[in-house]
Formats: sequence, C-alpha cells, structure tokens
Amino acid sequence: MESVKKEIGATRVVFAERFKAYMDYQSPEPDALSRERDNIQLFALALVRVLFLLGENRQAPMLLRYIQTAMGDTVTPKGLNRPTLLGQGQELLTALPEKPEHLMVLKLIQEEENRLAEISLPLGDEGHYYPATMVFYLQYLVRNLSEPSLFFLMLVLGGLMEYYEKIGKTNDLKALTDGPTYGFSTAIRYIQEEKQRHQAPRAN
Repeated sequence: MESVKKEIGATRVVFAERFKAYMDYQSPEPDALSRERDNIQLFALALVRVLFLLGENRQAPMLLRYIQTAMGDTVTPKGLNRPTLLGQGQELLTALPEKPEHLMVLKLIQEEENRLAEISLPLGDEGHYYPATMVFYLQYLVRNLSEPSLFFLMLVLGGLMEYYEKIGKTNDLKALTDGPTYGFSTAIRYIQEEKQRHQAPRAN
C-alpha cells in the first residue's frame, strides 16, 4: 500500500538576482503558533538536507559557522535580538520580484508518522544557491517569528549544532532524520527543565 503524503506548508525563496531574494511561507494551518513551529521544523529539515547535498563542498562548514555566529548575535546576555544576518549587498526583498532569476521551493511533508523536507532547487551553482537559500530563510525567521518561537528556533539550532559536533556528520545519511530529531528533543527538554526549575520553589 502506497504511503499518503500530505503537504503541511511550503516556503518559497525567489531570487531576483544572486544576492537579493523574496521569501514567504504558506500553510493552511490556522493556529499561529503551530504555523511557526511547522516553519521552524521545515527550516531544520531543509538545513540538514542542504548540508548533506553540499557534501564535501567547503560551503557546508562555512554554512554551519555562519549559523553559529547568527545564534550568538540573536541570543545575547541582554536577551533576544533580531540582528541583520545578511552580508553586504545581500537583501531580503519585501515584494515578489517582477523577473525572478531562481525559484527555490521547500515543502514540509507529512508521510505516515514522519515529517520530511522536499526541496526543489534548480541545478547549477549549487555552491552558491543552496547555502544562500538557507541564509535568506534564517534571516526571514529571525525577522518574523514571535519571540517565543524565535527562542525555540535558537534552542533547536543549538541542539543541531551539538549533534554535528558530537554525534553525526553533515554528509551522513542518518543525519537527515537524526539531526532535526536531536535538535527538537534538546529544545523541548530545555523548556521542560526550565519550567520545572521555576515551579520547584513554589512547590515547597
């Protein structure tokens, strides 16, 4: 029996040129928080897939370093920031370009018990467009997520960085599922521990 696939949401990254792109996320999910959590899940699943597709390409470690720097700029000792993560000359457009140069489509798919990312990226210059897609996507999330969801994204990415540091490699097939799972479970565990820590004094 063929498994049933259901599209949960989709992100479009529309490049007007190499360094300028428009982004949006579309989903039928009516609940705002659920939409944001789905968007975070799609980003995490797409990120591990892009890292895998880059293979031995030097862009993979560069992308990981970029994300670690972005996390440090977002979660600071003074609280959450919404930094500009894009480099000089890069721009996240506010309107759909009239003459798109490249279209990237990232879909969050529910397949039985699992969720996965399906990525449609045009061939050619993958070393630029694969990482650039994730850079623009992260900037979009940092700019648009609610504060609780932005913090949750940073926790997920922290777990994912720990996974690549201690457990798996970017070019390992297992990382496609194990990486995001580890990232999300790390984030959820942290939130649960914090709740318990704050409830403990009141319990006495």
